[in-house]
Amino acid sequence: MTHLEDATQPATGRHLAKAVDLDALNAQRLASARAGLRKAGIAAALLFDPANVRYATCDGQSVVFNLHDSFRWALVFAEDEPILWESFDEMRITRSRWAGDMRPAHGFGYFGSGPGSTEDAKIAMDEVYAELSTRGLLGEPLGVDRANAVVFLELQRRGITIVNASPAMETARAVKTPLELDIHRDNARLVDIAVDAFLPALVPGRTENELWAELARQTFAHGALYAEARLLTSGPRTNPWMQEASDRIVQNGEIVGFDTDLVGPYGYLTDISRSYLVGDIAPTAEQRDVYQASYHFVHESIPEFTAGRSFQELGELLGARMPQEYRSQRYPFIAHGCGAVDEFPVVVLGDNHEGVLEAGMVLSVEGYMGRVGGAFGVKYEEQIIVTDGAPELISFAPADERLLAP
Repeated sequence: MTHLEDATQPATGRHLAKAVDLDALNAQRLASARAGLRKAGIAAALLFDPANVRYATCDGQSVVFNLHDSFRWALVFAEDEPILWESFDEMRITRSRWAGDMRPAHGFGYFGSGPGSTEDAKIAMDEVYAELSTRGLLGEPLGVDRANAVVFLELQRRGITIVNASPAMETARAVKTPLELDIHRDNARLVDIAVDAFLPALVPGRTENELWAELARQTFAHGALYAEARLLTSGPRTNPWMQEASDRIVQNGEIVGFDTDLVGPYGYLTDISRSYLVGDIAPTAEQRDVYQASYHFVHESIPEFTAGRSFQELGELLGARMPQEYRSQRYPFIAHGCGAVDEFPVVVLGDNHEGVLEAGMVLSVEGYMGRVGGAFGVKYEEQIIVTDGAPELISFAPADERLLAP
């Protein structure tokens, strides 16, 4: 089914199952978070972003809800043990995942507190203030990744200097531990299996929403936590990219493309894209041309992602390879980091931020090819692990051999 050599294929099935050592995973991530704070000169960080909270403490529940309602936060120290404030209803589950200092969170979101939100934020920040005072850190800048306005106002009222903790945390998360890499590999296999099971349902006469629901069903049946988007489109809706699934009925001979954006077990992202020809009509020369442009751009780019290459160097090198006719509708990233979500670093066609690839980074390498005014476009994306040598490809969902044929 796939265009890759048989020797590159992983063994059938997933290898981790439920064998992850949570204590080891939590300890390794916390060590990286502390190192990141020390490197940034941040003695303490108050974290609300669920990706950062789980990284410095442990996985939580109701993650999508937590993205818009702050019921879980952590105070993380460069030189001391972290404190996790957890929703009271979730504490029993969290205790099975983490042995650290956990306390019931006094919520302050308007959803639960209403007009009392400001007063509830004061109570919550009283506890944070007390912990900073006990450790003699009130005169130090406090790192914050993101928070409700009532939190910022309360910290400001107390005279606490706030600095951005996101750079320290994202760079810490960018290089994965060996255990994290095993989880990434396993989650990628989950997606491979799900795509294989989904392909028989990819037939004409079904709506994009129906097809997306079937792909989601397969991924969730294997333990996925949530998808960050609903990117599955067909025919003319594949050009331009970034349109979500609709009630449009897929026709025989059309291209269907999707982007998984899938957060799997233990909170790790598998982000790949595939495009397939639907039905029993032979592909047109144009369909083959555009598909192969996207496929080969990605697969010819992957070998360049070795440790030590700068983001700027990669952007200039790979950007020059993109055919001119596809540049105006290109995907914004040539590659981006993967962890809890799409994250640092990124490689783009234009100016890139400073930094170099490091062994242990997990990246998605991608390309979208669609001509302006064209009848369709093709998105292709693979996931890799950066090493000191050749990058390790960890996504093996099949390519469409009909579209790769000469």
